[in-house]
Amino acid sequence: MDENTASPNPMDARAVTREAMVQSALISGARAEEIGLPRDKIILSAKVSAVQDLIAVYSELGRRSNYAIHLGLTEAGMGSKGIVASAAALGILMQQGIGDTIRISLTPEPGGDRTLEVKVAQELLQTMGFRVFVPLVAACPGCGRTTSTTFQELARDIQSFIHTSMPAWKTQYPGVEALNVAVMGCIVNGPGESKHADIGISLPGTGETPAAPVFIDGKKSVTLRGPTVAADFKKMVIEYIERRYGAGVKQTAAE
Repeated sequence: MDENTASPNPMDARAVTREAMVQSALISGARAEEIGLPRDKIILSAKVSAVQDLIAVYSELGRRSNYAIHLGLTEAGMGSKGIVASAAALGILMQQGIGDTIRISLTPEPGGDRTLEVKVAQELLQTMGFRVFVPLVAACPGCGRTTSTTFQELARDIQSFIHTSMPAWKTQYPGVEALNVAVMGCIVNGPGESKHADIGISLPGTGETPAAPVFIDGKKSVTLRGPTVAADFKKMVIEYIERRYGAGVKQTAAE
């Protein structure tokens, strides 16, 4: 701060703090190498709790060093605020190729699930196309065409079913994490999105004919009707996974 004050073109205090953090990390890394720690064993991480500061500090670390870098927004907060802040900051940096490991730091709800941080980190990496952890479920937003909650409930049930089943599926169905499922709520986007998924259903919207076409690998397979649509589609998803990723596929390939 004293050097900055004496400068003919002083920076504001925030910029000085950012530069101090960058220099501290670089000096620490260099010192670690001096006393014998190999460069490939060093990971730099800065304790930053504001999105713009995080982006600025890590951008400089990425530009001025070739150490591995660990990304994470410290004290991001609770719920959607912490998730959005972390995703915004880390997403920008990762898109620029900055970051080798990541963490999500969320304030847990009272009695809440502490694994949410890991799930958010996985979803961030998968959403950006860097890693694949679980099958993706595409679903409609809420609008005037989807006043029925059927598609919302089915999307939730399918998503929950997938997450619950993944520990067993990882060994039982290799490659299933790449699966794409669509649960759509009306005729506007339903058929198109369902065709682009591996398996998808287009549920009827408000005022539409009570029929739900199911598309498998881009082609219409069947039209479901009646009160058991949700259960029938869930069964079809399970059958599709077994057919595409199950033991029979591996056996056929071996033959």
